[in-house]
Amino acid sequence: MPSNLELYPALHIIFTLLNAIRRSIERKNIWREFRRQKIVLKPRLVFWLALCKQAGLVDEYENQLKVTRHARAWLSKTPEAQTFHLMDAWQNAPLNYKARQFRKKLLWKLKYEKPLVAKDLKAINGLEALGLVSDRQLTTWGEFFIKGEGKLPTPKPVERCDIREDFFIAPLPQYPDLLWEIEKHLRPASPGTYALTKRALRFYAQDPQVLIELLEKGLQAQIPDRTKAVLLKQPTIRVAQGIVLEFSDPADLQQLRRQPALRKYIDEFLSSQRVLVSSQNTKALFQMLKRRGVYLNQNEEQPEVVRKRTHFPQKVLLQPVGKSVPKLEIIEKYKQWQQALDVLYRVPGCPAEQRRITPLSIEQRGEYTYVIAYCQTRRAQRTFRLDRMEVPGTF
Repeated sequence: MPSNLELYPALHIIFTLLNAIRRSIERKNIWREFRRQKIVLKPRLVFWLALCKQAGLVDEYENQLKVTRHARAWLSKTPEAQTFHLMDAWQNAPLNYKARQFRKKLLWKLKYEKPLVAKDLKAINGLEALGLVSDRQLTTWGEFFIKGEGKLPTPKPVERCDIREDFFIAPLPQYPDLLWEIEKHLRPASPGTYALTKRALRFYAQDPQVLIELLEKGLQAQIPDRTKAVLLKQPTIRVAQGIVLEFSDPADLQQLRRQPALRKYIDEFLSSQRVLVSSQNTKALFQMLKRRGVYLNQNEEQPEVVRKRTHFPQKVLLQPVGKSVPKLEIIEKYKQWQQALDVLYRVPGCPAEQRRITPLSIEQRGEYTYVIAYCQTRRAQRTFRLDRMEVPGTF
């Protein structure tokens, strides 16, 4: 298995450090960003901060770290130009003049293969971080940049970005500008890898169309519909074809999961009592369950249950018990007594209203009979059509 420095070279570490500073993470908490991405800092963070300051990528203003304007242009340079720049920055990073001369002499010893002392071995870890030295010997890059011998390996062909298992993957050396913009929207799970799940996007509150355009720019194609639905926070429905089996007791399903012979026929466990089985495995699974004494209830017809009406859609007046009396006769009686009675008055298109009226007179207008009454609920004299009134008819 390759070492961590081979997996995450200096460019990945510097890129992660610059974006942590862009997100205004405090200096004392920057190491947490590397731990979250499972990057082992070797040397420590102090070395990389001093290296980036000397390279002109990071500046400090009022005791706060800031990314310089030169940083983005530096990320777009060729690996050869970046390595020469980092070598020069590593040599001139110490503030002490003697320390700078010591590093310059160390490069001279490596160039002419001079023996190294114990002090040299302690300082050589910086060159190991830059990929120039490995196991106290110059690498292919080290021989080219320090000795000036050999040739650089053939550059890898341009790899296209890809989406695998809800992760957007892009090689950093080939897409520095694209990842520099994506870092404004997403936090990487590892260098060049960004999660596109609901959990990773739960704090994303910016315009999703901007992020979709960046991802499609890297893919050079449209992103999958499933990923786009997650970015746009659209409601989704997962459709699974098959048969759902419901067990009467969760303990029966637990016992079934312990048997490998039966477990292989189950596609998905939906809950503590339900499982999903594909149509191809249904017949074999049913036979095995029957041999084990399991009763299968395959949607037997249930008797139709007639529900008894236990409520009424609206309030109505109590109906009289006994012989009913015509409405006109009741109103005549209350008119003679000069007493009020409760009626329900219905108007087309409106719910029935309960009114308390005192009848004053009865008139015939055309084919309809009208009752002129004093409406106590409205405190005014009003006219009601007799055919729209409901009056209790018991005396």
